[in-house]
Amino acid sequence: VVLFIDVDPYTDTVRDVKIAGQGCSISQASTSMMSAAVKGKSLEETRQLIRAFKALMSIHESKLEGESDGSDLQADLEGVRLGDLEALQGVVKFPVRIKCATLAWNTLQQALDEVQAEV
Repeated sequence: VVLFIDVDPYTDTVRDVKIAGQGCSISQASTSMMSAAVKGKSLEETRQLIRAFKALMSIHESKLEGESDGSDLQADLEGVRLGDLEALQGVVKFPVRIKCATLAWNTLQQALDEVQAEV
């Protein structure tokens, strides 16, 4: 996944996200939905959305593995509306596919870290 992000330097808002690359249907769907979800959001809102989506992808996995009751991950979901992204929740039933769903989100997080490092 190659991600191009356009951030308004005056408002710290994601103006646009362009995606290039190939992948399985889960990664492509997640990438497309992520792009639509973050456009127009502030960098802080975008980071909250990243944390919430990654929590959604790991909350059931940690319950299945008996690591926790999911309450620590549930905190990342509080107050964040995922909307259509919740359709990807079924991916957690297939642990080997979770990385497919989170690939673009991890890339976005890295891009935001690079944007902040430049400031």
